[in-house]
Amino acid sequence: MKSPSKPRPGPALTDSQSLTRDELRRLAKAERKVASADRAVSVGGHREIQDLGRRRDERLESQSLAARLAETSSLALSRGEEVKSESVRIAVPLVDEHGARIVRKGLPVYRQETVSRVRILSRGGLQLAFDRGDLDGGPAKGERLFEIGKTYRGAYETSVSLNTPQRDMAPVTARAPLRASAGPQEAVFAAGETLRIFREGLGRREVVVLDQVCGLDQSIRATALALRADPRTIRRALLEGLTQAATNRQTAAESRTPADSSVRLSQIA
Repeated sequence: MKSPSKPRPGPALTDSQSLTRDELRRLAKAERKVASADRAVSVGGHREIQDLGRRRDERLESQSLAARLAETSSLALSRGEEVKSESVRIAVPLVDEHGARIVRKGLPVYRQETVSRVRILSRGGLQLAFDRGDLDGGPAKGERLFEIGKTYRGAYETSVSLNTPQRDMAPVTARAPLRASAGPQEAVFAAGETLRIFREGLGRREVVVLDQVCGLDQSIRATALALRADPRTIRRALLEGLTQAATNRQTAAESRTPADSSVRLSQIA
């Protein structure tokens, strides 16, 4: 007579120190169910052990995430950056004991969870785009586009902050009783010329994206929300705009001669 086959042992949770007291008791009951001759009871024990293992892995993952967040914060603070920790609520899909998503009335079921995240406030949108690799994948290297973006920001800030009708009136003295106004600062002319070169051949969307990300130092996601566009579209527009700006700058540098530079300086003076 053939002896009945023993049920397969359930997945062992070797790290018992990572389990709570209640989970250890549940694990002991589940192991006794697995050893039962009743197949339905044995299958139930297997499911309980799998659920305990999944809960333990989720807890360990959250603890590891907290450690990574603390490390990120400490490294950023050591670099002299400004860091802010905040809690946000996210929607997480519910899954059953087999890992499949739970669906009710044709729609997936979610639960609300509170998670922590670290924001580096001193790191702007252009720097973040460079660190995330959003400037890679184009004809030019990401480092070159990053430098073009910083040059664009300097020209944009100068052009926006100094485009006022106010003039620097020189003092009237006996040597110059009718001295004229010195006029706007030369930096405004240089910044406007730089922006004109960078924006040549660009569409309206590319110019707006460059102004937002490079000029105002907004992130790609914030720019996408402001323009009501997809972040992937904004990333593509930023990459194309910076690539065209780099090409325009190189073309202008090659076509410029020392004589043209001296004539322009004399006209400004």
